[in-house]
Amino acid sequence: MNEFVVTINERKYSVKIDLSGVVVLGGRKLSADLTPIANNSYVLRLGDKVFEITANKINQEKYGIIIDADYFEATVRTQLKETASELQNKKAKAFHHSEVKAPMPGLLLKLRVKEGDEIKMGESIMILEAMKMENELRSPSSGVVTKINFKEGQSVEKDSVILTIE
Repeated sequence: MNEFVVTINERKYSVKIDLSGVVVLGGRKLSADLTPIANNSYVLRLGDKVFEITANKINQEKYGIIIDADYFEATVRTQLKETASELQNKKAKAFHHSEVKAPMPGLLLKLRVKEGDEIKMGESIMILEAMKMENELRSPSSGVVTKINFKEGQSVEKDSVILTIE
């Protein structure tokens, strides 16, 4: 049985799909059948209801869906990916103050943020050149850049605090 978490308008739904054509939605078992009718268009029979669906993949886990002329976007993740995403979000919220330190000595080539910018965890924030290699540094947490201690073109030593995120 495949288990998914589908998020629509910030509401999460548990969806389990059995290979025998049974879908469990929020604890309710329903028979299901999906029949392709055209490119990205399907007829979905779910229990005793029939829906015409058009689905387009927006990115790795997000879909734009039209069901009977109503459009919405849905994020579809496996249970494992959803758990990992929740843990990552909790970790990001736990950081109230983060210092971004130089992982090695080098030259600060490019700052992609400025003081006051709101950034997300994993977002590219700077390019550091070390040993003739350009290294992209990403934000360790989400927040607002409160202090930048170096300018583009300056040299940094290992463990120098380049910027602070709160």
